[in-house]
Amino acid sequence: MLSEAEAEIEWAELEKLEDMVRRLTMAALKLPPGVDRRDSLMIIGSFRDRIAAMKQTEVNRASIMQTQQFERTG
Repeated sequence: MLSEAEAEIEWAELEKLEDMVRRLTMAALKLPPGVDRRDSLMIIGSFRDRIAAMKQTEVNRASIMQTQQFERTG
């Protein structure tokens, strides 16, 4: 289980990845319409989905940690 500090660092890294996805999306949208643009946006969308899944995992992990902490202080 990650410590709270480790979880915060991991969350910050995921936020950086989301920022990168935004920048990549803006760059892809500047491509001329066509297969390259479509393919780039599809890959970026897949990346975005993976980041969202990782963030959800972190939210679930934090929720479990809070529940365990609450049960210990009971």
